[in-house]
Amino acid sequence: MTFLRSRGRCGRLWRAAAATATAAVLLTACDEKTPEAAQGNGAEAQQGDCVAAPDKPVSLVVGGRMGSQRPVIPREVKDLLSGAVVNQQAVQVFRVDGEPSRVVKVSPAIDGKNEARRKQQIEAAVQQVTTAVAGVVPKKPEADALSALSQAAKLTGEGGTVVLIDSGLSTAGAVSFLNDGMFDADPGEVANFLAGKQLLPELKDKTVLLVGTGLTAEPQPALDDNLQKRVTALWKTVVDKAGAKCSTLVEVPSKREEVKADQPVSQVKLPAPVTFQPCGTTVLRDSGPVGFRPNEAKLRDEKAAQSTLQALVSQLTGGSQKVNLVGNTATYGSPQDSVTLSGQRAETVKALLVRAGIAADRISTVGDGQTGKYHEPDVGPGGTLDPAKAARNRSVVVELSCAR
Repeated sequence: MTFLRSRGRCGRLWRAAAATATAAVLLTACDEKTPEAAQGNGAEAQQGDCVAAPDKPVSLVVGGRMGSQRPVIPREVKDLLSGAVVNQQAVQVFRVDGEPSRVVKVSPAIDGKNEARRKQQIEAAVQQVTTAVAGVVPKKPEADALSALSQAAKLTGEGGTVVLIDSGLSTAGAVSFLNDGMFDADPGEVANFLAGKQLLPELKDKTVLLVGTGLTAEPQPALDDNLQKRVTALWKTVVDKAGAKCSTLVEVPSKREEVKADQPVSQVKLPAPVTFQPCGTTVLRDSGPVGFRPNEAKLRDEKAAQSTLQALVSQLTGGSQKVNLVGNTATYGSPQDSVTLSGQRAETVKALLVRAGIAADRISTVGDGQTGKYHEPDVGPGGTLDPAKAARNRSVVVELSCAR
């Protein structure tokens, strides 16, 4: 039995020869942890082995649309398909668009009387799937990966594998990146929100592989490494919450090969870099460079925070402007605890400014916690926390006076 290691710095993937009924695809999840949860309840990358059995059904959920990289079936997944075909298990392809639907279902019958004929039948079935994937085009505007996963999960047999070949940048449905704050949203809160709304796919006892997550093509701007990790962490946490036996990322090269399609897809706006206004307010989101560890006032990356705040220091140097730092939180935990934490985080930012040479008496701080003028309602009916709105509420706001 032959084992090969996959590409990519994060994660190892061995594939066993799929030409026998006992073949298996063994995937070891990333050793790196997912981005830290804003309030400590986001799942981390799963450790250990994730086994996708080739003697069970396989469903490919494919995004073939503008803005998403042209779908490619990596060799590891092709081997998995071959194993399913050898064992005469159903292989299906689903499209990711505004109205997800099944493209094709292949029910292989490997009944050749000699090895050469059986090999031809296997290759023909796998080629049918490969052709279907290459020809996937959207039937409706926008993209809804969550609904596509849900449909595939319902129609995939017990113990099967669901493979999402898509950027993950949905523009429709409950997980839409058109919602301001979705990049910042805590993965655990997104999963809990979906569970509360009964919107999670039925993935119990199924293996989920994520292929090309976070990779885009024109006209969608490319995601940097941080945003790719955030999108991957979100989808991995969602499928794990949905009961998947295990899940992992299968890395593929970023080629930016665009898909030609006639159905429109909205461009997802990427988080803008921090730009300090000469006077007025600037929001430092907790997920950005000036971000904090969950439930702590300690910065995730102090050097990154110092680099970002240097632009503010440059504006303040030589002037007499006053700065007020307002800490804010989502509606999470006790109100008093959130006031304390948000005040401590504002004090941490102040300390960096003072260290950079700004007089302490020019800087005031306040902790507004989960109330105050910058807080927006982030709890819906039934007490469900809206993850995107909650993410926007986790911030330190810089109020810079106009007087010099």
